[in-house]
Parts: sequence; structure tokens; C-alpha cells
Amino acid sequence: MIKLIILDIDGVLTNGKKIYDNTGKCVYKEFCDKDWTAIKRFQALNIDVVFLTGDPNINSNIGINRGIRTYVNRSNNVHVDKSYFLNEIAEAYNTQPDNICYVGDDIFDIGIMKKVKYPFCVEDSPKMVKQYATTLPKNGGDNVIACLFEIVEEIGLIQTCHYEEIIDKIYELDKKQVF
Repeated sequence: MIKLIILDIDGVLTNGKKIYDNTGKCVYKEFCDKDWTAIKRFQALNIDVVFLTGDPNINSNIGINRGIRTYVNRSNNVHVDKSYFLNEIAEAYNTQPDNICYVGDDIFDIGIMKKVKYPFCVEDSPKMVKQYATTLPKNGGDNVIACLFEIVEEIGLIQTCHYEEIIDKIYELDKKQVF
């Protein structure tokens, strides 16, 4: 069973495209609201969700606003393999890699994909990434986490729940988020 979900952001929750201002600063990314609801659905089932991203600015702020702990694997132009954070994250959430699902999209995600039991990637990932993960039938930014929820529920990696059982908890989680 899955107890923790670790999500890359750019290329998973977004389509991986960014808009920059004339100083070279990223100022715009597009997210899918259905994925935010899917994250709350996981949380309503007591499955923790964290972000593991290379963007310390926009993505960290989104994590703060959404109440999702964010780990950053790139700072001061130094890029650390995401698998380096796996033990720290697993310990913080009192779980093991056998109970962790990771969703990524690029070669920077392969290291951690190789170490968790349930690695997934998006449809538009490079072939190399698809060798290490189950491919979800969605491109980055296109309801990836909503699709993940349905798939892991269908194959029994999370409990099946009905609307009446979780909607109140989802509304409570929603109150804690800044949109």
C-alpha cells in the first residue's frame, strides 16, 4: 500500500513550459485544478504528499500556499540527485521506500525512481525515463495526479473510498490552502 507520494512539479503538475520576464526570471507556470483536488483526495485518505523540485522559488511558494512540504534539490546552481533526499523524506513521514510512490518526468527523476517501489512518469517523458517507471496515460500538466489517483485506487494500492466518506475532509483541507 502507498503511504506517501512524492511529486516532481515541473513537467508533472505543469506541462514543463515556463514564461520568463525580460530579466530571465520565471514568472508563469500553469497548473491543473483537478490535480490539486486529487492531492487532497490522497490526503483525505491519510496519504501524505510532498514535493521534490529543482525550483526553489515558484514551486516552494506554491508548496507553502498549498500546505505541502517541499524539498528542493537545486540551490546556488548545484543540482543534487533527488534520491539523496529519499531517506530524509521517508524518515520524516515514518515510512519506507516500499510504501512510497514517486511521479516524475525527466532524467533527473530516474535516481529516485530506482529506489521507490511505485515509480510513475508522464506520457511525454523521454524513453529513458519510461524504462524505470510505469507510464501514466497523461502528459505533464494534464490531470496527471487525478489519473494517478484513479489508477492506484483501481489496482488496490490505496483504499477505495466514496464521496460521502471523504468530502468533508477535503473541504477541511481546502480551507487551509491559499489560492
